Amino acid sequence: MIGITKANVATLVGALALALAWGQAGLAEEAEASGKFEFVVENGRVDASTMRGWEVYTGSCMACHGPDGLGSSFAPSLLRAAERRSFEDFAISIAEGLSFRPGMVMPSFADDPRVMSHVVDIWNYLGARVEGGLPRGRPRLLEENGDTQGSE
Repeated sequence: MIGITKANVATLVGALALALAWGQAGLAEEAEASGKFEFVVENGRVDASTMRGWEVYTGSCMACHGPDGLGSSFAPSLLRAAERRSFEDFAISIAEGLSFRPGMVMPSFADDPRVMSHVVDIWNYLGARVEGGLPRGRPRLLEENGDTQGSE
């Protein structure tokens, strides 16, 4: 587990500030304060934050952590990590990167605005997979009025 240092806090504050700047003020503050996932899953359909989390995860995380966050031969399961880590530790790991052991190094995403502006969304997607019964694959979006769309 990561020790909280002044550098870690500064990185987290920077990550949260970026999330705030990109319009996730309430989400970032809520995730930091509660450490809980905030998602809606109804009949395999998800809220907008969870959908964005899946999109960013697929574009930036899946190559190493595998489909749906289950891990690979060289990167751990993010589902297990999300179960046992706080949002703060999760955000710091994304911003600073991690070195697990030789050959297992997660790069820093601090300079990637697409990832850093959607840390909360990625957290919520992983939470929906861990706690919300979200199945494998591409989720479908709930309609804006809150009703689910008809089956396809």
